Formats: sequence, C-alpha cells, structure tokens
Amino acid sequence: MIQCAADLHIHTVLSPCASRDMRPPAIVRTALQRGLAVLAVCDHNSAGNTEAVRAASAAVGGPAVIAGMEITTREEVHVLGLFPSDEAAGAAAAAVAGGVPRWRPFAPRTSRGGRRSPEQELVDAEGAVRCREQLMLAAASLFSLAEAVALIHRNCGLAVAAHMDRRSFSVPGQLGFLPPDVRFDALEVSAAGVARGRQAEFTAYGLPLVSSSDGHFLEDIGSGFTVLEVREPVWDEIALALRGAEGRRCSLA
Repeated sequence: MIQCAADLHIHTVLSPCASRDMRPPAIVRTALQRGLAVLAVCDHNSAGNTEAVRAASAAVGGPAVIAGMEITTREEVHVLGLFPSDEAAGAAAAAVAGGVPRWRPFAPRTSRGGRRSPEQELVDAEGAVRCREQLMLAAASLFSLAEAVALIHRNCGLAVAAHMDRRSFSVPGQLGFLPPDVRFDALEVSAAGVARGRQAEFTAYGLPLVSSSDGHFLEDIGSGFTVLEVREPVWDEIALALRGAEGRRCSLA
C-alpha cells in the first residue's frame, strides 16, 4: 500500500464563484507543487471541465483526476458526487441541468483589477475558452437532498456531504440534522474545520471523514486534503479507501 494526498473538492473557471486563474494548467501545476496525487474536479452543478483538467494533468504526469460535481439541492445543501468516469458524471450533470434556470444574457463583469472577465467558462486542456455555460450554475437544482444522493448512486458515484462544519450550504447548516434515510458515503470537513479540531463532532455518524480545500483560488489547492491508503491512485482503489474496504482506508491529514 502507498499513501496518497487527495484534494477531492476543486473548482475551475466553470464555477461562477471561482477565480479566473482556476484553469487546467495552473490547477495541475499548483497540485504538483503541493504534492497532491489525486484531484477531484467538483464545479457547481456541472462536470464540464473535468476532462480538460485530466488532459492537462496527463500531459505533465500530474495527479489522477476524478470526475466530480457539487450539486446544490432544493434545500440549498451542497453535495459532492464523485464518479468513476466522465460518462457517469456527465449523465448525472445532465439530469441536474434539466432543472437549473438559464443565466441572464451574458455580460462580463469587472474584476478587482479593473479587467473585464468572463464567467462560467468551459475550457480546453490549455485553459482556452471553448464556450460559456448559459445555465445559472450557482442556483439550486430541483433535486431534494435525498434525490441528489440517489442520483449520484444511480450513476455509480460516491455521495459526500460537503463542508459539514460550515453554517451555510451544509446539511447541518440548512437542515439542522443529518437525515437518517439519506445514505452518504462520506462526510467532508473543511480545512479550517480540521485546523480547529471540529472533525470530532462528526465521528458519531460512523461514516468516513474526508477533508478538501473546496479550492476556488490557486492558493487554496491542497490547503485541505485526505490521505488515501491504496495500491495506486485509480478510481477503484480510491473508492475502496473511501469505503474503508479490503484494507484500504482514508484519514484526515
């Protein structure tokens, strides 16, 4: 077995709230500098930039890249879906997209530096814009929490309750409790939460705990990560580690 550092919650320029610097080459370069072996691309309500990040990483022998998505449920809870393939992630994303409203006519905004910058960019491996997503990716989907988790599982994915320690967009923050009929595969604690020792609050649920950066800026990448004990950093091994099965395991850094 080997130990791999995995940041399982990274955004790209497809997410409207992410920095315009979050392009595949820069993400991969930063991940390599931080010693990460695994990344999961989890843009809001879309999996459209995963393939580009994977291609950028493969070009330089970088981290393994997992197809993911951060679904905003009807209750405005954030749920991470981690998937075995781009096709599985794409199928789940297509279902989510069917209930996400369209964006207003595209109008670039002005960044803090005064330069006009576009939003919700679908990019290639070099970071060049292919097109712009016209759905309002920051909006809540039509899926309830239970329905979103079921959608992830139908597409062979793992469902992770995002940033459990935060007041907003988390299951406890929005609902006040973890519904017993919703079958999560893991619970995420933010990097700041781990630094404050808050992971102890969630051990009673009996689910694997992971930590990630929820990186919206390059400097975020690797600020939180999970240690995976696996034979190699590939999906089947990573899934076993998150399930704590067959001698594989995950732990907080």
